[in-house]
Amino acid sequence: MYKNILNNILMMDVPSAGIYKLIENGEINNIIPELSKLKGFEQHTPYHDKDVLDHTMAVLDSIKPNLKLRMAALLHDIGKPDCFTVDDKGRGHFYGHHIKSAEDSEKILNRLGYDHEFIVDVKTLIRYHYIKEIVSGIKEKGIKRFIDAVGEHRIDDMLELVRADMAGKPNSENIEAVNKLKNMCSEYLQKKYAE
Repeated sequence: MYKNILNNILMMDVPSAGIYKLIENGEINNIIPELSKLKGFEQHTPYHDKDVLDHTMAVLDSIKPNLKLRMAALLHDIGKPDCFTVDDKGRGHFYGHHIKSAEDSEKILNRLGYDHEFIVDVKTLIRYHYIKEIVSGIKEKGIKRFIDAVGEHRIDDMLELVRADMAGKPNSENIEAVNKLKNMCSEYLQKKYAE
């Protein structure tokens, strides 16, 4: 039952409206109680101008209506509160949040009764959505490793999630990083299949 409610909300024109409503009326605690932890969780970083929940909702709303992608958007930062640290300058960090979020998403989706293939796809998208780890100084070898890890059949979805994640942040340089990654993936795959 909860799975169907969640699926219907995620496929709405503005899915965040449905998620916010579930949080307000407490119903989210029967579906994904982990989302409640994101509300009001300030990130203490110049890379974000929203709390974790509002950032997540911005990402969710900017994803095309594809259930797998929107689920990945909904859960992409679910592990952030458990990874939060503050350095001596008062800046927040979420080291390994993409790995923790991927692990948490698997538990949540199993609990809700999603099938294995759907869970693997969502978990993989979440695991590799963290672009800072991907793009900084990446070479062709790194692109090959990235594509092999994500799976060629998931590359378009992966880039869509990364684009939406970057669009939910205040810095326009992020979009350039996504475009760079997209171009590098395209070039690598064209070269691979031209040989």
